[in-house]
Amino acid sequence: MTIYRLDNPLALFFLIIPLGCTVFFFLSRFILKKGVRMSGTSGFRGTLSLRVVGYYATIASILLGMFFIAFSLTKPQSGVKREKIVSEGIDIMIALDVSGSMLTNDSFRQTRIDAAKAIIQKFIANRVGDRIGLVTFEESYILKCPATVNFSLLNSVIQRIYIDPNKQTSTSIGVGLAAAVNRLLHIKDNNKPESKIVILVTDGINNSGEITPEAAQDIAKEFGIKVYTVGIGSREEVDVKLLQQIADQTGGVFFHAKTSDELGPVFDKIDALEKHEIESYEYTRFKDIGYIWAAIGIILMLSGIFLNGLAFKRLN
Repeated sequence: MTIYRLDNPLALFFLIIPLGCTVFFFLSRFILKKGVRMSGTSGFRGTLSLRVVGYYATIASILLGMFFIAFSLTKPQSGVKREKIVSEGIDIMIALDVSGSMLTNDSFRQTRIDAAKAIIQKFIANRVGDRIGLVTFEESYILKCPATVNFSLLNSVIQRIYIDPNKQTSTSIGVGLAAAVNRLLHIKDNNKPESKIVILVTDGINNSGEITPEAAQDIAKEFGIKVYTVGIGSREEVDVKLLQQIADQTGGVFFHAKTSDELGPVFDKIDALEKHEIESYEYTRFKDIGYIWAAIGIILMLSGIFLNGLAFKRLN
């Protein structure tokens, strides 16, 4: 919800200036006005003219402009109030293969990395209340996004993933899996291993890395973290045996994703997991909008002064 605040509320005292000018104008114009009393004033009864209306309109414009300028000194700001959000969900780390082999075109009629990105984004769109993070890996790993409920941010990170076709890299499934497990273990406010899972997305060919897939698998198993493996590409290219083994040993499920529609069963499996309470905070930084008030005030005041002096002279 958008709210407004004053960053310098003490500056409200400056409103005394335009307020004093307004009081002085009315007193001098209608209360303390000097003049000569005349008898038989019936002949002077006139109707409102454009000149009279214009005169008072320009005075009002000048005074209102002064109010706006004085108010701008309070540094008004707009933003979204920081709110504590409590939801039920699980913590998920996605480990995505970004090695050179993921640029291969296969039955998806697109590169494997593009297919994987589409699958992950579809998966995210079906999640409610979860915290999801992303780790990419090839020979080493990069934490792209820690576990978060800000899915808009996560989707933008996924969209920007790029693999240089001129750079040939190998694949270290063990390193990627170990990095994802490590990130889950560092989440302090969730000590329930049954509500922490890894989604490992790869073309399934491990050919490098200081940590073997089996070693990473054992770490996940030791801490009770389930690993759901997703193999992309034909069965001749995907190391089905390895991915199946990792899933079986950790209590997860292996999925061979030829199309994104085949990921349906993984949603049902994850939804069946025990959920835990997640506390998060959502807010946006306040931004100054005082310049808007100042600009409007200056325009109103200058317009009033110009029109008053040019077209609507002071009434006698």
